[in-house]
Amino acid sequence: MAEQTEGLKVLTDSLRSKHGLDWRNGIVEDRRFEFFRGKDFAVYFKEHPEKFDSWIPDKTVVLPGDADAQIKTLIELLLRRRLIFRTDRLYKKAKPGKKRLAKWPKKLLPVRDRDLQTFSEEGFYAWAYDRPASPYLWMFSVLIAVVVVGACMFPLAPYKVKLVVVYLSMGLLMTLMGALLLRGAVAGATWMAFGRSFWLLPNVLSEEVGFKEAFWPLYEMDDAEPITLTNIALRASFALLAAGVSWLLYANSPDKGQVGDGARKARDSILDMLNLHDPAQLKLGNESGNQTNKGSASSRIRPDLQDINYRM
Repeated sequence: MAEQTEGLKVLTDSLRSKHGLDWRNGIVEDRRFEFFRGKDFAVYFKEHPEKFDSWIPDKTVVLPGDADAQIKTLIELLLRRRLIFRTDRLYKKAKPGKKRLAKWPKKLLPVRDRDLQTFSEEGFYAWAYDRPASPYLWMFSVLIAVVVVGACMFPLAPYKVKLVVVYLSMGLLMTLMGALLLRGAVAGATWMAFGRSFWLLPNVLSEEVGFKEAFWPLYEMDDAEPITLTNIALRASFALLAAGVSWLLYANSPDKGQVGDGARKARDSILDMLNLHDPAQLKLGNESGNQTNKGSASSRIRPDLQDINYRM
């Protein structure tokens, strides 16, 4: 029994590797789990029948040559060993505007009925234990620690290093804001023109998917809305409103010189707020201030005392 469990653990770890079974992240009762589809499980083992040899100590456990029986036996054994548990969709109906259910649901419910703890190609199965730590996880952990220490040492960094960090941060923030604005503008324009929205990175703002899933798919087109007079009037109203706002912004936009001056003032304000001043300019400013103070002090001395100091 122990050898079989250890063999199963080796097998499941390989299934969760980069070239293993296809899976996604999902929410099961407010907790995040990795889960896979029964259909993908069956297809994977039919394409890789050699995987069975890594966990079956006794070849009579399954029917020889019957792949479906082997797959059913394996999944039920994983359920009994509590390495996985069966789940089901939380929402049984498609979202408004969608004609079919999502291939990978984002929220799931555990199946508690023991009679249903079997294999089904239409079922979903979540891993009941944490994924083995990869070398990349340790690398990212060390990198995070280095970033935290670097942030604490930021006030002591050289002036040029501070400027590079500030400009990179500002550039990244402007890139993210610009991408989100472009994403919204494209979705709004396609909805007003065709009655369906074209989304760039549709999952990027979702809180129910992991980091990798947030950037996939790259684009998605919503299902077309029913063509009605109300829908057409609503889209036309938003189109006129968007055209009017765009014309007002264009008519009242400043010239290039004002934009440049405003950008420089904003930059100087940010640098002043972060107390990022060029040490060379501060030194020149202090020296000129000292010379001015000396000149003003000497001008306040009485003329007769200046003559005395000159004779001395």
